Amino acid sequence: MRFIDLGAQQKRIRKQIEASISDVLDHGSYIMGPEVGRLEEVLGRYCGVRHAISCSSGTDALLLALMAYNVGPGDAILTSPFTFIATAEVIRILGATPVFVDIHPDTFNIDPSKIKLALSA
Repeated sequence: MRFIDLGAQQKRIRKQIEASISDVLDHGSYIMGPEVGRLEEVLGRYCGVRHAISCSSGTDALLLALMAYNVGPGDAILTSPFTFIATAEVIRILGATPVFVDIHPDTFNIDPSKIKLALSA
């Protein structure tokens, strides 16, 4: 089942994609090349912050956020069961315990009325 038509999306920017790939092949900096710095600058401006840090995946982004809060053993992190496995995975990687809070059927986000019950558990 195709959820999105990547071919149609790529058709609009294909030449730009190919030029960017060619640039990377030409300079050979496949890790932390100049494109990374440019992306972080653009993201920082877009978000109105002085610094933006990119990472290799959404999993790493979740891990970095939890590390910034010094999450570790003995901590319990409330999270949604309606998510990708990486959400609970990074909590466990840091030694903390994921605590699943049921979702609200209209929003599919954590149901605020269920948080108190989750905290008491």
